[in-house]
Amino acid sequence: MSSDHYLPNGETAPQYDYPEIEGIASKHLGSFYITGDGAILYDTQRLTSQSGFAFGLIFVVLAIAVGVTLYSYRASILAVLLVSVTTLIGYLGIVMAGLLIGPVDYVVNYTLTAVLIEITTDYLVFILSRFKGELEAGKQGEEAALETASRVGKTVLISGLTVGFSLFTFSLIPGFLSWGVVLVISVLLTVTFMVTFVPSMTSWLGKKVLGNVKVRDNNPTEKSFFYKASKYSVDHKYLVIGVILILAVPSVLFFINLPTTYNVQSGLPGSLPSVQGLNYLEDKFGSNFIFPIFVITNNTGQLKDISNYLLTVKGITGGSGPFLQEDSVVNNNISDFKIGNYYYYVLYSNYSPYSTNAIDLVKQLRGNSDLIVGGLTSSIIDQQGVNSVYYSLLEVILAVVTGLIIGVSFRSIKYALISVSGVIISISWSAVLLYFISTTFLHQQLIYLIPIILFVMLMSLGSDYSTFIISTVEEESYKGSREAIPKAFSKTGKTVTALGVILAASLGVLALIPVGFLEQLGIAFILAIGIDTFVIRNFYFPAMIAILKRAKGQ
Repeated sequence: MSSDHYLPNGETAPQYDYPEIEGIASKHLGSFYITGDGAILYDTQRLTSQSGFAFGLIFVVLAIAVGVTLYSYRASILAVLLVSVTTLIGYLGIVMAGLLIGPVDYVVNYTLTAVLIEITTDYLVFILSRFKGELEAGKQGEEAALETASRVGKTVLISGLTVGFSLFTFSLIPGFLSWGVVLVISVLLTVTFMVTFVPSMTSWLGKKVLGNVKVRDNNPTEKSFFYKASKYSVDHKYLVIGVILILAVPSVLFFINLPTTYNVQSGLPGSLPSVQGLNYLEDKFGSNFIFPIFVITNNTGQLKDISNYLLTVKGITGGSGPFLQEDSVVNNNISDFKIGNYYYYVLYSNYSPYSTNAIDLVKQLRGNSDLIVGGLTSSIIDQQGVNSVYYSLLEVILAVVTGLIIGVSFRSIKYALISVSGVIISISWSAVLLYFISTTFLHQQLIYLIPIILFVMLMSLGSDYSTFIISTVEEESYKGSREAIPKAFSKTGKTVTALGVILAASLGVLALIPVGFLEQLGIAFILAIGIDTFVIRNFYFPAMIAILKRAKGQ
């Protein structure tokens, strides 16, 4: 059975056998290490399961943020209750995905929980904020509830479809099929619940949840930060866009060429027994001994010449094979290295298998038409080739899907352009900062999966805020107001900012789990969502809307 074969319980065979092997070793050996992919997977899963406490912090932040946003402790309680319900409903997605496609990657649980918390809170706060606005405008409970349902139902549905089908594109990433299937099923189940139950609940519980809501003047608060920021961006739209683009262009170019590593074990705590064992082997024998280069050839007439050639390749320190013993060409029993019609070599280098030097070395060997090259580094080269096509295609498809849903829903390609471009800028800026933090403070290379996961998650979840803002701008524009944009942002700014904080906390909690991949992912989410919430939504959006859209009546 291959080491990457998954059992019905979702574990690999070596991972499943680890506890039994550990028990045998403990019984018969005084001191030992157990390492390898299975042992590392087992230790990592055990470590992440022990970090579940971190998710309790999400509910604390959620309750505080909702309470502050709506000025109601009852809203905080309701948010926690609804999140608990939708999380249970959403977890049916795992069961359904398991029935459809088989084993589900356990790591998706963390992302799924964060996504469900985010969209549930988003839609609840948006609906209650809108209901509160109708009450403040002087409408009675039943009338306010009906007006809210008629206006926000479409917005929430558009947002839910965008999020769900955008996250489904995870399935296009090799190894992430279960992520896409689980997330789209869970999101659609949650959205269905939110667009049916919450508006109905608002009609008979809304006023009790919000407390005593006073009728207020419908004019925007000109002292509001969100009004001032959007007004400044509209009045100085070309300056704002110019500054943002000057910073965005080099950041986007850096994101496209972001240096990453394929060593997914980078950043694992040294306290894990399996990591200690791997480090011990590397210290004593070198990583090149653990991950050698394998070469096969069927050019039987040139074996000695091939052995001579291999020793001349820069970086090769030796190996074994026909006419090859360590770092010398010798006469040996070449039949010992024959399998079928092929002869094989096992080569060692003085480079880490993940390094640029090792990749260049193996590429040079692969350029020889007489050789077929395998091993970890060769696999990385193949994966890089596939990912360079897959990931680029995925990013284009995701941007197009998101843009189409928003563009068709609001009948304006301009809104699609603003939304998609804004998210791309947020992602590129956060990638620059993340690379600096990861290499300077964490002393880790950036894992290759981080940029694509960040892109998918932000492009998907960012549509929530875009939808909320655009729908409000459209409403104000229909009134013919000359200040439609500042008025719209004064209405949505506080809500969108609070939701951004909740989302950053929900996904950023991954940074508290002491696994390099999850640490980097959590920090990436905090940076990207923070930039998107406080810069892109408050300055870039109003400036772009002012440039690309002329409000009706102006």
